[in-house]
Amino acid sequence: MAKDNRITALYERPSRDDEMQGESNSITNQKKYLEDYAVQHGFGNIQHFSDDGYSGTNLNRPAFNSLLTEIEAGRVGTVIVKDMSRFGRNYLQVGFYTEMMFPKKNVRFIAVNNGVDSANPADNDFTPFLNIMNEWYAKDTSKKIKAVFKAKMRDGKRVSGAVPYGYYRKPEDKQTLYVDEASASVVRRIFQLACDGMGATAIADTLSEDKILIPSAYARQNHPEDCQCTNYHDPYTWNATTVGYILNRREYLGHTVLGKTTRDNFKTKRKRIANEDELLVFYNTHEAIIDQETYDKAQRMRKRVSPRRNSEKPAHRLSGLLYCADCGSRLAYINSKPKDGKIYDSNQAFRCSRYHNKYHSCTGHYIKASTIEMLLYQATKRVSQYVLKDEKEFVEQLKAQYELQCEKDNTDDKKELLEAKRRMMDLDDLIKGLYENFTLGRLPERQFNRLMTEYDTEQSNLEQRISELETATERISTKAVQIDKFVRLVKKYRDFEELTTPMLNDFIEKVVIHEAEGGRTKDRTQQVDIYFNFIGNFVLPLSEDEYKAILEKGRQNNRKRAEKMRELRMSDPEYRAKMEEKERLALEREKKRQERATKKKKIALAELKEQMEALRARAEVGDQEAQSQLAERKQYQVRATVKSYRKMREDVLNGDPIAKERYEKTLTMRREAYHSKKSEQTA
Repeated sequence: MAKDNRITALYERPSRDDEMQGESNSITNQKKYLEDYAVQHGFGNIQHFSDDGYSGTNLNRPAFNSLLTEIEAGRVGTVIVKDMSRFGRNYLQVGFYTEMMFPKKNVRFIAVNNGVDSANPADNDFTPFLNIMNEWYAKDTSKKIKAVFKAKMRDGKRVSGAVPYGYYRKPEDKQTLYVDEASASVVRRIFQLACDGMGATAIADTLSEDKILIPSAYARQNHPEDCQCTNYHDPYTWNATTVGYILNRREYLGHTVLGKTTRDNFKTKRKRIANEDELLVFYNTHEAIIDQETYDKAQRMRKRVSPRRNSEKPAHRLSGLLYCADCGSRLAYINSKPKDGKIYDSNQAFRCSRYHNKYHSCTGHYIKASTIEMLLYQATKRVSQYVLKDEKEFVEQLKAQYELQCEKDNTDDKKELLEAKRRMMDLDDLIKGLYENFTLGRLPERQFNRLMTEYDTEQSNLEQRISELETATERISTKAVQIDKFVRLVKKYRDFEELTTPMLNDFIEKVVIHEAEGGRTKDRTQQVDIYFNFIGNFVLPLSEDEYKAILEKGRQNNRKRAEKMRELRMSDPEYRAKMEEKERLALEREKKRQERATKKKKIALAELKEQMEALRARAEVGDQEAQSQLAERKQYQVRATVKSYRKMREDVLNGDPIAKERYEKTLTMRREAYHSKKSEQTA
């Protein structure tokens, strides 16, 4: 019976299987069924709470929330539902309300068809199991529906009603996309603006200024049957998110991309963007609006464009192209204004964005904008001339450089892969040992669980890394350099005299700036790595003049260094003493090295002498093979002696004191041997 004058809440929710147009019959039937039950059992002050079109796993329903508000206010005495599944299919949340909240608020709960009545606690022992079964049913249904959708997607069928902007569907063919020329021209314009270096926000502002209908408004006006969004503030106000979404869509290449979003949990209904390996891509299923080259260029330019906090300051055309060689961050553009009002070449420059950063400190990597502009022009000009002069040689050089880089990358990856696999084997042995010690009682359970967790985590990370390395190894071995595209690009801009912004965007992928050496002197040097689109960091082979210039510069640097050292020796006694000590130690090391070499040589000579004596003994008894080997050995010994003697004389002429000492000993030994032999002949 209803207590006092509180509300008897009758809650109705239809099953998705029973839904019809408007308020479903299931709601009407439930209302009548629950009213009859309430009247027959003497419940008064009846009030209905109905949710139509909401899943049982989703407890965030309007009428359900209103019911909870009334319960919290203490105005509800009894809640009656047809069965537990109508209340909800999430057993944890349903259990919270029926087992904790309702008893706390002194609310009686009745599920008619399940025989559940909180007024009779002894009869409600099976209620938690009902909640579990209801959730299991919802989970099972969710799996089956998801499996049906996946099966359709694997066959290349679209399961979403959304149609990409620029296309439309025919009523008799819902699976094929057809180009809508009016909106397709806007899509082409968006991609062209992106290729020109314009960011998503700037593109959105441009479209808004030109009074172009946003995708939702255009679909509502021209294709209402495919329009899914009619709630927008202004039909002409574009935003960066919409532009970015259009630039990301591979459907404009003529491909069908399915499964872009997924739900991991049927309870929360929260969507996430699918990973690349989860997508189902079917190529060339409809007419393309954008070609692959334009799409790729737009993606490159999007990575390059960086938002500026102060839009009043114009960005340099190289902004987003320059990267720090040490920390990998972008170089920030500096446009300083001197107090004297004069314009200097150094006013416009770039430096590492992490320079003087509080959390990620890095050195300046300072370089003038004019220097980079000059280097980019020269590099592009030289590569273009090289390609036009001898395309075949360029292709061979590029392939050779690419193969060397692949070999290096492959070697590093294989080394890391081998180490990771060895560590996996070590972890397997460690885990086996853990189990054995735990089983024999040598290891406490708490320590066992902690170590197992650490090893499991490490194994999981290693498995992921091994998979990445194996994929990278395969990718490196199969990747092809897009040489033809670069050659076509060179021929497109044949005989240019200025590196325009469109050319810059077409030719240059990125520029890596290293820290300068030599300070602010005339000897300042700075390495700059230029990466071209399609071919990467291509290094031109040096001409003969360039090679000679590099050698001459090296000789000049050596002469300057030697002159500087001589001046220091003359003017600084401490430096002179330090260098003399350094030379003395070097001489001692060299002498010891020579002694070790002499010792090894004596041992080798002793072994050779034994072999020669054995060979002579065999030759004396008539062994022809031994006689032949003995003759060859004598000839080789003569050649080796002459070669060694010449090398010794060269070292003496070059001023080697050790060689001079050895040479004098050799001459003395030869003189003694000569006089000894002459004395024997005279006697």
